[in-house]
Amino acid sequence: MTVAEAVGRALAACGVETAFGVVGSGNFHVTNALVAHGVRFVAARHEGGAATMADAYARMSGRVAVVSVHQGPGLTNATTGIAEAAKSRTPLIVLAGEATDVRSNFHIDQEALATAVGAVPMRVTSARDAVAQVAEAFRVAVGERRTVLLNLPLPVQAAAH
Repeated sequence: MTVAEAVGRALAACGVETAFGVVGSGNFHVTNALVAHGVRFVAARHEGGAATMADAYARMSGRVAVVSVHQGPGLTNATTGIAEAAKSRTPLIVLAGEATDVRSNFHIDQEALATAVGAVPMRVTSARDAVAQVAEAFRVAVGERRTVLLNLPLPVQAAAH
């Protein structure tokens, strides 16, 4: 099992029922893992729509929603919806692949972006800590009614768990 698969399994175990998103190479495996563990995936045509749909779902259902996006431009496309959710204190988890190599054309400072719009930046840092870090992101989203950006560095996602 990879870290991406463990993250999907852990979110489903926390009670996530629905995820929204646009799938790209940076979030393909985690999104498949969500679906494999019973989470309904609603595909959107644009990341901005996916973030707004997840925000609306969380507000209307009272449940934590997940939005899954590609690293870099996928995340920036979702930023308006993430900002609205963060300002409204919507319990939402944004799963974003993260290109950590600064030479990558997908690399941006995702933590700074999250902070700038009022979301809580978090990161899965290792295979050993992945499940605990997912549980903490879920706790912050629910317990503090916050929008959490859970960055998933590409090399960590691929690691064996």
